[in-house]
Amino acid sequence: MKKNTTTIIALLLAQTIATSCSDWLEVDTSTNVKQEVLFSDPAGYRTALNGVYRLLSGVELYGRNLTWGVASVLGNNYDANRLPGPYSTTSNNTSYREMAAGDYTSKPTTDLVDPIWEQAYRVIANCNNIIAYIEKEDPAIFPVAANDTEKNMILGEAIGIRAMMHLDILRLFAPSTKADDGKTYIPYVAVFPERQPVHLTVTATLERVIADLERARELLAIPDTVYNANDMTSYTRRLQPSSGLSTTTFFATRGTRFNYFAASAMLARAYQWRGAEGDAERAYRTARDVYRFSTDKTWFSFTPAGNLSTVENSIYRKMPHDILFAIYNNNMYAMVTAATINTTSQSFFLKNDDRLFIDDADDFRINLINTDKTSRRWSMPTGNQSASPTADIIKYQGPLAPVVRLSEMIYIMCEYLVDVDRQQAVALLEKVRTARGAKRLLGNPSREEFLQELYLDMTREFMSEGQTFALYKRLNAPMYNGAGVINMTGRYVLPVPYSEEAYIHL
Repeated sequence: MKKNTTTIIALLLAQTIATSCSDWLEVDTSTNVKQEVLFSDPAGYRTALNGVYRLLSGVELYGRNLTWGVASVLGNNYDANRLPGPYSTTSNNTSYREMAAGDYTSKPTTDLVDPIWEQAYRVIANCNNIIAYIEKEDPAIFPVAANDTEKNMILGEAIGIRAMMHLDILRLFAPSTKADDGKTYIPYVAVFPERQPVHLTVTATLERVIADLERARELLAIPDTVYNANDMTSYTRRLQPSSGLSTTTFFATRGTRFNYFAASAMLARAYQWRGAEGDAERAYRTARDVYRFSTDKTWFSFTPAGNLSTVENSIYRKMPHDILFAIYNNNMYAMVTAATINTTSQSFFLKNDDRLFIDDADDFRINLINTDKTSRRWSMPTGNQSASPTADIIKYQGPLAPVVRLSEMIYIMCEYLVDVDRQQAVALLEKVRTARGAKRLLGNPSREEFLQELYLDMTREFMSEGQTFALYKRLNAPMYNGAGVINMTGRYVLPVPYSEEAYIHL
């Protein structure tokens, strides 16, 4: 009975608890059962953390908005004239056209954007609640007690997710450091409950993000590189729930949990985003530490050519081998279908994708685009759904929403090395390009030519995965989508939800 009660409480804890934005820092208090019951045994901690991932995988966050939805629309990945519009007949009647046009104050846009803020801070509140209890918990109560392994893993995941959420909110609702005006934008919430959060400057927020990620990385090192090392060695063990496991189920499929490599990758991303003196080298060294698990231990690789260059229903659409961290949701295809109009007039049609590959027609990433110009990453294979490889692609890759890849770590290394060792930078970028099928060699480019190739490849790699907007925003540059540049003046900062404006301290 106690186990069932704990599960029910944890599910309530993770549920959306109100529609008003003023409640975004609250964990559900509608039950009279005290939280001490939930956190009285390891099962409660495990279930509470699983509830956090359930929130992360919803349409408000990585199930849609922060991957193929809002973030990719803002990144100009799609043809704005063919996006679902205000007269859409989709089940949720969302509109992306105003957003794509830069109108961030219209109701259709705020109806899409506000839930990102609200749900992100619900995730943060749940993480803070877990952190508050587990920090004072005796590690001996957990099944994997040696070296505080399980306690550190749960704590590290909660701290890391808290940092990741703040970083993604910052990348949407605040300017980049290159355009920073010194004002305050978002709160960094590290306690629960927090009724009047103080909004911080961009720099102060990034300092908190980096501190949390450094701590998460330290806590997750032994769980993922020592205790769970065997189950981190291949993409099937990291991402496929039914693959052979050498550890307990709670430690399984670490590629869909905030693991050591996710913490390292996010830390490298945060250093690069901050861009203070010495940060480029810090980002490089952190990214290189992840990269070494590919070169020295062969834990990570790139999806083989045979899985990317074959017929439509055999393509490994999510390119799983180099995913460091992905959110998992079995309803991913249904969520995409619910937001898509199956006509030629309204859908998520990729914009200028043919021009993106004009000099590299052999690039396998072209095969991630359907013949109707929509993204094959998110569409279900239409072949024999009971036979391999189609069945496996649907079962194991369909639910994935990639959040960060090894390729991004190589890009971070390249951006640093262009001014330190350009020959090595070229070799690293060509490694990614070759793995993706591009045969054109880069030769001996100038700094400007190399960066142009680098950002072009990043645009290809991030296509409909939600990172393009952040790339060009960080550079404080016009956006490039294959055919030309897009003026983003005044379009790189989303307004915070209206009901939160009263709390901003300017």
